[in-house]
Amino acid sequence: MRNIGLLLVSAVFLTALSACSDIEEGLADSTPSAPAYRFEPNSRAIFEPLQIESSRHPRVALRAAGRLFVMGVHTEDRVSRLGLSYSSNGGDSFTPPMFLTEPGVSVSSHGENNPSLVLGNARELYVLWEQETEGGEPDLMFRRSLDLGYRFDPPFKVTDKKVPSRNGFASLSIAPNGDLYAAWLDDRDGLDDPDPNTSVYLAKSTDQGVSFGRNIRVAQKVCDCCRPPVAFGDEGEVFVSWRQIFPGSIRDMVVAASRDGGETFAPPVRVSEDNWEIKGCPHSGPSLLQVEDRLYIAWFTGGGDAEPGIRLSWSDDGAASFAPPVYVSSGIVYANHPVLSQSFDGRILLVFEGRAVSQEEEWGPVTAYVTEISDDGVVGTPTAVPGNGVSISYPALAGDHQKGVFVAWTEPNGKGGSQIVMSRGRQGR
Repeated sequence: MRNIGLLLVSAVFLTALSACSDIEEGLADSTPSAPAYRFEPNSRAIFEPLQIESSRHPRVALRAAGRLFVMGVHTEDRVSRLGLSYSSNGGDSFTPPMFLTEPGVSVSSHGENNPSLVLGNARELYVLWEQETEGGEPDLMFRRSLDLGYRFDPPFKVTDKKVPSRNGFASLSIAPNGDLYAAWLDDRDGLDDPDPNTSVYLAKSTDQGVSFGRNIRVAQKVCDCCRPPVAFGDEGEVFVSWRQIFPGSIRDMVVAASRDGGETFAPPVRVSEDNWEIKGCPHSGPSLLQVEDRLYIAWFTGGGDAEPGIRLSWSDDGAASFAPPVYVSSGIVYANHPVLSQSFDGRILLVFEGRAVSQEEEWGPVTAYVTEISDDGVVGTPTAVPGNGVSISYPALAGDHQKGVFVAWTEPNGKGGSQIVMSRGRQGR
């Protein structure tokens, strides 16, 4: 079936190349074959009915029974706290946030350096975030609940370094066997290095978040503000991806695989030779998703040998090699920050942000776009999620088992701050 799928995808690639002269050789365009999505006409500031003015950086998670969780950062009196809310009526309304951080202690959350929320295989709920300290360097903190968020165990620090250094852009993932993996960027190896040296580190919990093991270095001299995600193969592999710095300040995506539970990693494999040269970090990491025996990766590239925008590729051999990338964001400018997700009914979903350009070359606001990826790797035409006429940032999504999606993002609240906004959609034309 995979071989047939690859032949079909190859045919799509050739068709796209012959039709689109502005897409460089070797790059496939997206194809409008997957179902489009229809969204409710008005997106909603979900905390406005609770008279909560400030919120940002939503993380969305959904249980099979329908409870919808939204975790966000709420700022009051210059203190940013992490709050967890949920909806039991399909997103019609949400509970007041339960604060997960201590009073007076601020969460460090900006850009891709925002908190992570993961649901376990039963009633577990796990949270990872960066917390500001008096010394200036943030702590990487973890907290868990074993009863769907009604009660939480005390938080604790994940890093084990003796000398404080910058760490950030962390992600949290759960393996099929319930083990937890935290991955982040860390400057501990560059304290005595005259050249910039940011590393990817990993820590694993094998006891449902009671504790994390030693910090394991995965790679050195990586792009210093592109979040590294983790995914898991169907034979126990652990995959970590990051933006690698190649000679000449080329910054392209790589994936490394571990076959011993994250203890050691094979040399990283370059996903695509985009050859994007940039003299700094673009604050745009990859997204990974394993579905059956296929590992998907989505990312942003800003140029070089590639058209700027969102790319999608996949590996069917455990990250030993990757398919030619698919150009996902054709016709959308300033597309960025892709997030892959799988719904309860098996749909492979992708959300990202970008601007539509009208025939009069007028720029619209930054909007969330949702698309679906078929089993053979064909990407549907992205659907713009209706917004409120202002630019949004960092969209997140979750898909249910009834062809539905919940998309949340951050946008200005009109009062000098920000607010979390949500829109609901369903598959169909």
